[in-house]
Amino acid sequence: MPIFIKSFFEQFFPSRQLLIRQNGEVKHVVLAPWLQVFIVLLVLVTLSWVSISSFRVYSQTTKISDIEQTQLDEQKQWQQQVSEQKTRHDEQIAQLAELEQKQALLQSMIESLPASLSKDVIKLGDELESPIEEEQSEFHEPLVDDSAQSKQVQNTPPSTFAARYAQLNQYYEQNFLSLESQITQRHNAILAMLKGAGLESALAQHLALSEQTTAQGGPLDVFDEAKIPGTFLAIADKLLLLNNLENFLNELPNTLPLPAAKYYISSNFGLRKDPMNSRRAFHKGVDLAGWHKTEIFAPADGTVLRAGRNGGYGNFIELEHKNGLVTRFGHLNKVKVKKGQAVTKYDVIGLMGSTGRSTSTHLHYEVLIDGKHVNPLKITKALSRVW
Repeated sequence: MPIFIKSFFEQFFPSRQLLIRQNGEVKHVVLAPWLQVFIVLLVLVTLSWVSISSFRVYSQTTKISDIEQTQLDEQKQWQQQVSEQKTRHDEQIAQLAELEQKQALLQSMIESLPASLSKDVIKLGDELESPIEEEQSEFHEPLVDDSAQSKQVQNTPPSTFAARYAQLNQYYEQNFLSLESQITQRHNAILAMLKGAGLESALAQHLALSEQTTAQGGPLDVFDEAKIPGTFLAIADKLLLLNNLENFLNELPNTLPLPAAKYYISSNFGLRKDPMNSRRAFHKGVDLAGWHKTEIFAPADGTVLRAGRNGGYGNFIELEHKNGLVTRFGHLNKVKVKKGQAVTKYDVIGLMGSTGRSTSTHLHYEVLIDGKHVNPLKITKALSRVW
C-alpha cells in the first residue's frame, strides 16, 4: 500500500520547477510533491466551501422567497376574510335597518289603533343588535396562526345573528297579520252596520271630504318604504281607512238626545194614527216622552241651523252635523241655543216640553240624511252594535 501511494504521488505529483523571469534574471522555484498536494487540497477545500456556501445561500434565498410567498398568500387570504367580514357587516346593518323600519311601523300602527281594537295583543320584542360593531371595520392579522379558532369565532356570531333576525322577522310578520285580522273584522263590521242603517251616502260624503286638505301639518317623518314589505304597507293603509271610518262614527248622532233613564218611546217612526185626528199619517221622527223640562243634549257635534218657534213643532231646534246629517228637536219648553252657534256632543240645547202640536210632554226627534228622513232608532241601534 505505501508503494502504491508513493507511485501515485510520483506519477501525478512529481517535483516540478517553476521558472520566474524578472529584470533579465531567471529564477526557479521547486514545487515539491507535498506542496502540490497541499495546493490541490487547498483548491478543493476552497471549491467545496464556495459550493457549500453557494448552496446555503441559494437555500436561504429559496426559503425566504417561500416565506414571503406564504406571507403574501396569507395576507391575501386575510384580506379576503376582511372583505367577507365587511360584506357580512353591511348585510347585517341593512337587515337591522329593515327591522327598525318594521318595528317603527308596527309601533306607529299600535299607537294609531282606534279604541275599539285592543293593543294588548301586540307586544314589541327586543331589539336586535349586530354582532359586528362598526368600529371593528379595520382588521389586523394575528401573530399566531389560529385559523381554526378564528373561523369558529367568525362563524358563530353571524349564525346567532341570522337566527335572531329570522325569529324577529317572523315575529313582526305574525304581529302584522294579527293586526290585519283585527282591522279587517272591525272594518267589515262598520261597513255592514252603515249599510244596514242606510248611511252609505253619508259615508261617501265623509270619504270625499276627508280627501280634501284640512288644518294639518308637522315635520315630515316618513318610513323608508323600500325596507318594508308591500303587504305590511297595505295593512297600514287598511288601518288608515279604519281610523277614517272610526272618525265617521264619532261624527254620527250615535245616541238619543236624552239620558237613558229619563224617557220612554211614546211613538215610533213611520206610519201611525195621528194623535189629533186619528187619521193615517207618516211620522217622520220618534217621540220620546219624559219629565217636564228634562234636559235635551246634542247627539253629535254640529251647528245650529234654526232655533225658535216653527209651526207644529212648537219651540224647535235644527242642528247640522257633518256628512249631510241633520237632527231636529220639537215641542221644547225652552230653547237654549241660537242660530249659528256651534255645539259639541252632550251640550244641553233645550228643555223638554209640550209646545206646538202636542198632546203631552215629550220630545219629537228627527234625523235626516241628505234631506231624507231616516229612523233615528235604527241608526242608534246600528251604531250601538259597533261601539
